[in-house]
Amino acid sequence: MTADTLAKNFDAIFNPKAVAVIGASSTFGKWGQLILSNIIAGNFGGKIFPVNPKEKSISGLTAYSRLLDIPEKVDLAFIATPAGAIPGILEECGEKGVRGVVLITSGFSETDEAGKRLEKHITSMCREKSLALVGPNTMGIICPYAKLFATGSHTRPREGSVAFVSQSGNLGLQLIHWAEEQGIGVSLFVGSGNEAMFSCTDYLEYLKDDPRTRIIVLYMETVGEGRRFLDVVRKVHSKKPVIVLKGGRTEAGRTAAASHTGSMGGKQTIFRAACRQAGLLDVRFPTELLDLSAGFSSLPLPRGNRVGIVTLGGGWGVVTADECNLRGLVIPDIPESIIETIGRYLPQFWSKGNPVDLVGTRDLEVPIVAVEELLKWEGIDAVISLGIVGRLELVRSLIESTREVDATVSEEFLKQMSALSREYEKDYIAKIVELMETYEKPIIGVSLANTNEGTVRPVAGKRYSGLFYQTPENAVNVLARMVDYNRFVS
Repeated sequence: MTADTLAKNFDAIFNPKAVAVIGASSTFGKWGQLILSNIIAGNFGGKIFPVNPKEKSISGLTAYSRLLDIPEKVDLAFIATPAGAIPGILEECGEKGVRGVVLITSGFSETDEAGKRLEKHITSMCREKSLALVGPNTMGIICPYAKLFATGSHTRPREGSVAFVSQSGNLGLQLIHWAEEQGIGVSLFVGSGNEAMFSCTDYLEYLKDDPRTRIIVLYMETVGEGRRFLDVVRKVHSKKPVIVLKGGRTEAGRTAAASHTGSMGGKQTIFRAACRQAGLLDVRFPTELLDLSAGFSSLPLPRGNRVGIVTLGGGWGVVTADECNLRGLVIPDIPESIIETIGRYLPQFWSKGNPVDLVGTRDLEVPIVAVEELLKWEGIDAVISLGIVGRLELVRSLIESTREVDATVSEEFLKQMSALSREYEKDYIAKIVELMETYEKPIIGVSLANTNEGTVRPVAGKRYSGLFYQTPENAVNVLARMVDYNRFVS
């Protein structure tokens, strides 16, 4: 399939002007209700047509008995009916001029031989009728830029640059849900399902030229057309980072994969060797997918492996330096001029070296001074900043304790302290984003305390975002993988 054909097919799916939900329902929890209500609540800007022969109206929209009864053009059909009804529905889709189908329905190659035959038949029908088919057995798609949220899980991440393609719908949706919680912006999500027509390789080929996608995340359980996959992924990865989690690393995992998608995964050792050959960012855990997605979508690439560390307290600096050394990152000695500048703001007993230990200072200006002094120096490629953001959580705890034990304290004063802490974090994040845009070097933060604010903190109008992980090892791992990728593309 040519790149132009792929682009036209996927444009019908990811940028529709009118959608039909066949099998739409008003029964809470049914797939037809889940998909339809998500599309409506997500504020899709196009036209929405529910199709159900037993209903006149669903969710305030006119319901149609058949697809062919809809008096207007339909670009994309979501189908959530029993498997046996699908061939007849596809006939109507072809007659109606529908361009794309997202087939939610299961009961195909993931079940038995009869299901495999039915899947082969409907795929042949779609090709004959020029219907672009996602699935079957898919959890749906999310297209934030089109305001099209069409999955069983009502997750609506913000617009961004990370595309997720997942052969497992439920794991993919869990990743998207976490991405939304962590503030990671998404360009596209596709649950590829059984991949009857389009494989992960096809989606990769499309995303290579998608201007809104800068990072591609794959969850895979099987690799069809292995040689083509490697050829395509090499081309894509040289332009955009490709992060891959392979399920079915063990015999138990391969058996589980076959039971829920009908796929049979290859040997993990072969897959990992192929990833290394292609330079892919191969990960072992879903959370690492998110960590790397956040890093690559929020930061400039480091030009080398030399790291400056700024820490609110000494212990964190020590363990971060250790982790950097273990991951091939260098902690260089800093010149006397930097020590002298930072020393003007700190007591005599500060570390006077790299890591820069701020010895718990309350001077709100010092962290920015320290970070910028390191960024200015050409001997540093990236800065890890520990414990500056996250103090707000500790201030909140202090306020609660003070409120409980001191009846004389002014409530207005406590609110003011909370507001000042919040404002400082906002200003600090804005400043480090400005520094990244000035020096084109990444600043990776580690939060002092667990926070509900998310890992990624966007700043309006800026290319980069503030980034704050929960642990030093997460921050170091992301930086090390970004260094690896920069070496690959340089």
